Amino acid sequence: MVNKRLPLVLSLLSVTITLALFVTAVFFPKVFSGLSAETAKPTPTAETAPPIDELSRIFDPSKVSQTFIELPKKSISKLDSYDNEKYVGAKFSMTYDGTTTTQINVGIRIKGTTTHSRLNNTYYRPSFKVKFDWAPGYETQTLFGKRSLTFNAFVQDNSRLHETYSYMAYRAMDVPAPRTGYTTITFQGKTLPEQPKRGLYLVLESEDKEFFADHFDDVTQHVYENNRELVDFDQAKVGGDVEVNTYFKVKQGWKATPNRDDLRELAKAASLSGTKFWTALEPVVDRERLVMLWAVDNFTGNWDTYSGPLRNNVTFRSNIFGKFTFVPWGTDQSFGENLFNDPSARVRYPGYTLPVKTHDDFFITVDKPWTAYPGSYIFAYTAGLRDMSKMENYQILRGMMFQKCLKHAPCATLYFQYLQKVNEWAKIEDLSAKMTGTKLLIEKHLGAYQKAEADRTINWVPKQIKRIDEALKRNCKFDSMGLVTTCKAANG
Repeated sequence: MVNKRLPLVLSLLSVTITLALFVTAVFFPKVFSGLSAETAKPTPTAETAPPIDELSRIFDPSKVSQTFIELPKKSISKLDSYDNEKYVGAKFSMTYDGTTTTQINVGIRIKGTTTHSRLNNTYYRPSFKVKFDWAPGYETQTLFGKRSLTFNAFVQDNSRLHETYSYMAYRAMDVPAPRTGYTTITFQGKTLPEQPKRGLYLVLESEDKEFFADHFDDVTQHVYENNRELVDFDQAKVGGDVEVNTYFKVKQGWKATPNRDDLRELAKAASLSGTKFWTALEPVVDRERLVMLWAVDNFTGNWDTYSGPLRNNVTFRSNIFGKFTFVPWGTDQSFGENLFNDPSARVRYPGYTLPVKTHDDFFITVDKPWTAYPGSYIFAYTAGLRDMSKMENYQILRGMMFQKCLKHAPCATLYFQYLQKVNEWAKIEDLSAKMTGTKLLIEKHLGAYQKAEADRTINWVPKQIKRIDEALKRNCKFDSMGLVTTCKAANG
């Protein structure tokens, strides 16, 4: 009833106002003449400053923030045990770009697989995961919209540059990838750990629900990750409709969609070859982004990923139509990282005698369905080889879909076109110069070995650019502008 009467009320009000203005204009003309003498000025509107993106200030690799974590005695005891993968209570605050957050209650746990450690490890520092919505009563707590942050200790990256610049390359090529920053971690409290100041860490955007909501416009159905190395998309390994099986774990979406139908369709497509494979991929995978991810993998020398020999660090997300996008994770072993020059490898692999090679480079193949990797000597040793020079050249087949891509000319052409694109980006950006600037920023946190490894990483980039240019010439034809047009399929 109110809605129906409203137009009538407004109509009567309009007539009344019109009559009032008419009478005023006729009998009191000075009122209007006075107004015309000086044009009325609008009240100035205060300019509203754009909201500050606090996360971009935290994920800013051009600055080093400070992270403070207060641990009670009970949490210290738990984190210093080997059963430390469950969250325990702590207090958390950060100082970044001149701003300090309030101290809040959080959950903290130690993360990692091959690098998993205790809080006070003798040989290297552990990595951490901090969760803000960690316990009852904190379900809605976030840090600027993020439910968690990851703090990596560079256990497998002495340069402190690999993750920052590999993720930067993926993002520049429109592959969804985490943002990064640098921070120092200091433990506080009445009962302190043995080493309260833990030095420089990488603060890394966790690949959680917020990450996928920020990077995708459609609805997420599932997020999967591999549960072991050397796993591929074999139909026999998809498993039954369970949240976790031997090979792949459903990280997100299981409650809403408790089945693996999307993964089964991907495995079916991966089982095909040639044109059938390439055609079948289109409805189940964002093909362009997948091939671009492989191109960045190979530009950065990232061997610890699906397109590498270990087929490791596989995170892939499907939308409600069952179409997957692969997302990079665990990129610390890139840019020529070599176990031969890593002193901590003697701790991680005590049964092997490593050769003494100081700050050497390692390069994966960029145009072959097989490659070695810095730890290939372990496989070679297991296979009975004792000649170290042969161990270094021990080749392993890479991810099955990447192999098939190189062997099918249309996919191989797209791969090399994308490899050229990321290579040209590195030239234009002068990636080595950017890395040098970052090294100067974090240099006071580096020891002599870390500084030398940072220099090796910086000098590795122009070598890789040259190698890729040579690989493109071996495999492809170019147009008058120097752009890749067609490429041959791999024979190996």
